[in-house]
Amino acid sequence: DIMNQHDKLTEKKLSKKQFAELHRTLRSIDNLTNRMCKHLSEGLSRKNDALKHIAKKERNDPLLANAPLVSPIALNDDSSALHLLVKLGRPQDAATAYSNRRSLLLTECLHERP
Repeated sequence: DIMNQHDKLTEKKLSKKQFAELHRTLRSIDNLTNRMCKHLSEGLSRKNDALKHIAKKERNDPLLANAPLVSPIALNDDSSALHLLVKLGRPQDAATAYSNRRSLLLTECLHERP
């Protein structure tokens, strides 16, 4: 919005120095947003992979056959990260992580082991 206002001929036009600083700030914000989204996506992916790995490891243990891998209470532990990804413009990453976690829960509810 500020960049569009700069292009219009108004009395409040930015100086070249202000415009360059604004451009640098916007680039910095974009870079930090991308880094944060990448970090959130990787964290969600690692958590889901760890749950899958545990399920495979415990498959042969007869004592743990009926123990749930993913508790429905802990299902929303990823909700804040998913919400942030959507707000930051990465809905596809959020949808992928959401579907992976819910698939694990569904598999557990059906008492199937991956």
